[in-house]
Amino acid sequence: MGAGRQEGWDEGRVNASQHVGHFTFRSDPMRIVFGAGAVAALSAEAEFHKMSRLLVLCSKSRSDFARRVTAAIADRCVGFCDAAGQNMPREAFERLLADLKRYDADGFIVVGGGSPIGLAKAAAATTKLPYIAVVTTYSGSEMAARWYIGVADDRVSGDGPEALPATAIYDPELTLDLPARISAASGMNAMAHAVESLYGIDTNPVVETMAEEAVRLLGSSLPRLIQSPQDLDARTDALYGAWLAANFRAKVGLEHAIAQRVRQWFNLDHAQTHAIATPYAIGFNADAAPAAMARIKRALSVGDAARGLYDLNVRLGLPTGLKDLGMGEADIGKAVEVVSAVKISHPKPVAKADLVNIITQAYAGAAPRF
Repeated sequence: MGAGRQEGWDEGRVNASQHVGHFTFRSDPMRIVFGAGAVAALSAEAEFHKMSRLLVLCSKSRSDFARRVTAAIADRCVGFCDAAGQNMPREAFERLLADLKRYDADGFIVVGGGSPIGLAKAAAATTKLPYIAVVTTYSGSEMAARWYIGVADDRVSGDGPEALPATAIYDPELTLDLPARISAASGMNAMAHAVESLYGIDTNPVVETMAEEAVRLLGSSLPRLIQSPQDLDARTDALYGAWLAANFRAKVGLEHAIAQRVRQWFNLDHAQTHAIATPYAIGFNADAAPAAMARIKRALSVGDAARGLYDLNVRLGLPTGLKDLGMGEADIGKAVEVVSAVKISHPKPVAKADLVNIITQAYAGAAPRF
């Protein structure tokens, strides 16, 4: 279970009160090192966790970058594995496990965003080896204990604290070269975590406060960094907002169900699918979660939560419809089918007819209408 969950007696309530009442809050055991230049702590963190034979995990396109990032700890690095890729393919997982065994690693470092970190989580859950995550995007995967490998019917998944990193390092200087479009999509992926957690059945006052601040920071910083990618203050605000958003994860809501299942089945870009799905999920739930909508509107300074999120996608230059990512109109029926199979925890029940309407709107990409 991720950090910031409410458990036990109150689990069936949604946004139960405007006032602070009883709640249970739990943080998962993880060290966080945040700030410009934070990557300099890499050696000290490896020493703290008694890691002396480290494998470095990254994606093929970021191999040179990962070598630069870990140069100061090269004496502890016994090998590199650049197997990470979209959707956690099983062959990448098997290659990582083989490399960990071949190099007799007692831990590893993962450098990158959601895909490398997702692979790291699956490996850590399987091998019980500790690892350090050097986070370079806004996906927040490093804070979620859920993991999986493979796609569609070949998917294997799990959920447990052993998947989490021993330390997560957030250095905004490492995000300065993240391309604008990737930054925008990754930031809206973080936004999705924040807004859905506001009405999750396991929300609580701590989560709501952090989520609203995450929405505010992301909503203000993402347009700034798109205009000026080298703006370190904007990058810092975005990374901090993403970390706040990642500190909690609502039990699977409509946005997460649509984005995760649809992008896996149709091989769509992960972050952009989340960005597209978010306004429609919020629009569907608006009348059932007024307190959450009030927080989103306040954080974004908008009159309508769903339209505000949609307009933010437009402002960031992101696609607004699944058709823009390569999904076909003929795929809507299959998308409804695979999302229907997910248990969705919600303030508002989701019928199959609702999914047809929501996914059809998300496919076309016009402003949400509910």
